[in-house]
Amino acid sequence: MSNTRTRKDKGKVPGELDAARWTHASFAVGTFIAIWFMTHLVDDVWASVQSFRPDLPPPMQAWTTTGGVILGLAVAIWGWRKEEYFKFVSESVIEVSQIVWPTRSETRAATIVVITITLISSGLLWIMDLFWATATDRLYNL
Repeated sequence: MSNTRTRKDKGKVPGELDAARWTHASFAVGTFIAIWFMTHLVDDVWASVQSFRPDLPPPMQAWTTTGGVILGLAVAIWGWRKEEYFKFVSESVIEVSQIVWPTRSETRAATIVVITITLISSGLLWIMDLFWATATDRLYNL
C-alpha cells in the first residue's frame, strides 16, 4: 500500500493513559471476567453434583455468587502478582500502543480490491462449475 508510517508524536499525549495504567486496567477487566467465569463455574459444578445427588437442595444464589467472586478475585490477584504475567501484559500494551491504523482512503482501496478479487474468483469458479457440470452430464449420457 504505502510506505511504513510512524507515530508523529512519540511523547505522551495529554489525557492519554500510560502503559502502566492500561496494564492495570487490563487486569481489572480480567478480574471481572474471572469473577463472571468463576460464578458460572460454581453454579455449573453445583448443578453437576446435584445431578448425581438429587437429595441435595438447590444452591442459594448468594452463596454461589459469593464463592465465584472469592475464586475470581483469588485468580485475578494471583495473576496480577505473577511478574511474568504482568510483564507480558505490559509489553502487549506497549505493542498495541504502537499500532498505526490505515487511513480512510487506504481502507477504501483495500476493500475495493477485496470485493473485486472476490467477484472475479466467484465468476471463474462459476464458469469452471458450469463447464464441469456440462462435461459430466455429457459423459453420463453416453
